[in-house]
Amino acid sequence: MESTVLPWPIEIPMLAYMLRGRRQTVVVTLVVSAGSVTGCFLAYLAGTATLEALQGFIAARPGLEAGVAESRARIEALGPAAVFLAMLAPVPVQVASFAAGAAGMAAPAFLLAAAAGRTLRYAAMGVLVFAFGPAIMAWWADRPAWLRRAAVLAAGAVFLILFAFTVAAFV
Repeated sequence: MESTVLPWPIEIPMLAYMLRGRRQTVVVTLVVSAGSVTGCFLAYLAGTATLEALQGFIAARPGLEAGVAESRARIEALGPAAVFLAMLAPVPVQVASFAAGAAGMAAPAFLLAAAAGRTLRYAAMGVLVFAFGPAIMAWWADRPAWLRRAAVLAAGAVFLILFAFTVAAFV
């Protein structure tokens, strides 16, 4: 459900939790994967149920129309493999999930591909954090306090900008 609801990549808070300790890495990976697949399935169901009702809305937004058309063409050509690949990439998984539903992909195949792709994506991040997390934390602690504060403020500013654009898109 991550970026469907929140206007930032889930990897940011996920990384923060993972860096709290190695035990959290496995739990966070599983929870985020489950939440992501849940959000993907909701988008899949929306695609299944509402594509025709949204044709006018989609057509009025060339970027969205192109994204849906591209995802749908890949899904029709590659089936579950297209969903799996979309779940690994930083493309909007909601669009790929919606297109899978609109293309009529079978729900079990979709769920298997989505779960495998999202779990692999987040598990890869988890393995890196598990292996290098303590070194990353030590490196961060060695940075001057002013630089750490500036980095946190910059990340906060990016979040606020993304949030403002998200709110403006719905107003």
